[in-house]
Amino acid sequence: MTKFVYCDMTTEGGGWTAIQRRQDGSTDFYRTWSEYKQGFGDPSKNYWIGNDAIYELTKNKDQELRVSLQRFNGDEAYAQYSTFYVGDENKKYKLTVSGYSGTAGDSLTYPHNGSKFSTKDQDNDVSSDNCATIIHGAWWYKSCYNSNLNGEYAQSALTGGKYPVWYHWKQTEALKQTVMMIRYKN
Repeated sequence: MTKFVYCDMTTEGGGWTAIQRRQDGSTDFYRTWSEYKQGFGDPSKNYWIGNDAIYELTKNKDQELRVSLQRFNGDEAYAQYSTFYVGDENKKYKLTVSGYSGTAGDSLTYPHNGSKFSTKDQDNDVSSDNCATIIHGAWWYKSCYNSNLNGEYAQSALTGGKYPVWYHWKQTEALKQTVMMIRYKN
């Protein structure tokens, strides 16, 4: 299957493939398991490449992840992980991530490492509630999050867990832009 993707050929030497990208609220990320499985959106603006595609790209366990974040005031930060891969659909796209470095703080390893992906119609977290419906997103929730990059887009720096947030950088302040990119480890 052919997929159009967004590639970054400049950041840290380039070679990055974006698996998630958000820059405005024109694309709804509050979607079903099937939609997250297949992927949705426009790679030049807002999109999720698809959990099946993330699995295929990372199944050899040879990818690193970079998460780029931007606030509404223009401040930027990033988190980079030397290990990133997800399981297949039978494993509920279980996340394995480690080896943090960067300026944003680590809001992905704990509590998300080892967590399964959850959507509004498939609850795979360990909380007694469905984190995806409570905080209006889809993510590798445990109980519930330190990051929620697929949350409801805000048009300003509102605060609240249902927005795209990265807790160890700006707690629950909604972010303006987020990009998750992977590439082969050097």
